Amino acid sequence: MAVTFEQFLSAIAAQESGGNYHVVNSYGAVGKYQVLKSNIPQWSRAALGYSISWQKFRDTPALQERIVRHRMKGYWDKYGIRGAAAAWYSGDPSLHMSTRDQPGGPSIKDYVDSVISRAGGMPASGSGSNQAYASAGKVTPKLSDAELAEQYGFTLSFLNANKEIKNLFKQMVSGGWDKSKFQAKLRNTKWWKTHSEEERAYLTLQYTDPAEAKQKIQQATIKATQLARQMGLSGAQMSAANMKSYAYLMVAKGYDEAQLRYLMGSKLHLSSKQHTGQAGELWEEAKSYMYQMGSNWSDARLNTFIQNIARGIGTMQDIKNSVQLEAKAAFPQWAKQIEAGQTVMDIAQPYMQSMTQILEINPGSLNLFDPTIKSTLNWVNPSSLKREAKPLWQFENELRADPRWKKTKNAQDSLMGVAHQVLADFGVKY
Repeated sequence: MAVTFEQFLSAIAAQESGGNYHVVNSYGAVGKYQVLKSNIPQWSRAALGYSISWQKFRDTPALQERIVRHRMKGYWDKYGIRGAAAAWYSGDPSLHMSTRDQPGGPSIKDYVDSVISRAGGMPASGSGSNQAYASAGKVTPKLSDAELAEQYGFTLSFLNANKEIKNLFKQMVSGGWDKSKFQAKLRNTKWWKTHSEEERAYLTLQYTDPAEAKQKIQQATIKATQLARQMGLSGAQMSAANMKSYAYLMVAKGYDEAQLRYLMGSKLHLSSKQHTGQAGELWEEAKSYMYQMGSNWSDARLNTFIQNIARGIGTMQDIKNSVQLEAKAAFPQWAKQIEAGQTVMDIAQPYMQSMTQILEINPGSLNLFDPTIKSTLNWVNPSSLKREAKPLWQFENELRADPRWKKTKNAQDSLMGVAHQVLADFGVKY
C-alpha cells in the first residue's frame, strides 16, 4: 500500500519528537518536527508571508503545522518519500542511501528506513493533531477563532485591531470558505491594497511576535539616528518621533540608506550659525569658495543647494558652477581666467597686496567686497571705454591719492624725505 503524505508527516513527527510541540533539543531544533532555530525565520516567511521567532514557533502548534507542511510538501512533491525524509534529516535528498553515521543520530539510510517503516503503520489521514490540517487548510469547526486566525497568518488581537480584516474573517468562518477564497477576498481589501507586502508582514508581526517587532524598530531607530547625525540634522529635526518614523520606513516599507538620505536631506535647515555633520562640511566648503569668488549667498539659498547634495540629487560642483557664472557676470573682463580655474581672489591678489602695503592695512581685513578692490576689478579704460585690467602702477598711484594714505607711516616718511631734499637743495644742512 502506498504511503500518504499525512502518514509520512506523522512518521517524521514520531521519529523526531514523539509528537511534542514544545521540545527544544541541545542542537537547537524546535518543536514537533524539530526544525532548527536558524531555519525558522526564513521558512516562516516563505509559508506565512512574515517571519516569526523560534519562541513563537515553539509556543504555537498551529504555526508549526503550517510552516512544516509548506516546507515538507515541497520536498515530498520534488523528491518523493525517501528523498523528502533524507532532505529533512540531512538537507540533501540524494543521500537517502548513505550509511555513514551522523552526529548524534543514525545514518541517513537508517533514518529514512525508520520513517518509512513508521509511516506504514500510521492512519492514512494522519494522526492526532495532524488531522486538523489534512484537508489542505480548509476550515474545520474544531478550531477556535484564535487557532483559525493563526492558521491564516494572523492573530486574534490583530484581527480585533483591524475592523475590515476582522469582518472578512467572520465571513470566512460563517461561510466555510477555503483558504484560497479567503486570500482572494483579502487581496481585495483596502488594507491589502494600501500596504506593501513588507509593511503587511511587519504590521502582522507586531501582533504575532511583538518582542521581535519592537526589537526591529529599536535597531532601525539607532541606525536612523546615526545617519541623521552623520548627515547634519540637529535640534527638532532629531526628535524621537522623527527618528521612530524613519525607523518605521526602514522596517515596514523597506527604505534603504539612499531613500532615507533623500528624505532626511529635505529636513536640513542650515545657517551660518548652525551647521554640523556632512552638511556642515559642505557648508564650510561652499562658503570658502564663495569668499574666494566674491559671492555672498543668503543662508536660505545655500541651504537649498546643500539639501540637494544631501539627498543625492546635486553635487558641490553645482554650487561652484553657479558661483562661477555670477563671478563672470560681475567681472566680465576676467571671464577667461575664471573659466580656466582661477578664483577672483587669485586675480585680485596683486592689487590687494599693494593696497595692504601702501595703505598699511591688515591683510586679514581686506577682501573682495572692499569697494576699492571691486571697482579696480571692474575698471573701464577711459581711452577705449572697454573693461580692462587696470595697470598696477596706476592703481598704486591712485592709492597714494587716497585720504587714507596720508595717515600712513609711508606717507609721513615720504613727506619728510621730500622736505629734507628741498632743504638740501637750498644748502640747509640737517
